[in-house]
Amino acid sequence: MTEFETFCNEVITQLTDKAREKNYSTAGLVGENTLYDAVQEMCGGHHHGCGEIVYKARRFLAKGHPEDLIKIAAWSYLIWVHDRRDRDP
Repeated sequence: MTEFETFCNEVITQLTDKAREKNYSTAGLVGENTLYDAVQEMCGGHHHGCGEIVYKARRFLAKGHPEDLIKIAAWSYLIWVHDRRDRDP
C-alpha cells in the first residue's frame, strides 16, 4: 500500500467509523449527512467546516499532531461534496 493510499484510508476511517462513534453521521461516504446539512443551513454556508479546517491547521502547527491533517482532509471532503451537491442537486 502506498503512503497516499494509507492517508486516504485514514480519511475514510475519520469520515465513517469515527463519525459514527461521535454520532456525527451514520451515512458514511454515501448518503446524506444530516448534521452537516443542519449546521450548513444554520451558518448560511460552509463557514463551520472552514472554521474547523483553520482550527485544526493552527493546532497542528502548534502541537504537531498528525491526526489533525487527517481531520483537515476529512473536513475538506465534506465541504467539497456538499458544495458539489448544492451546485448540482
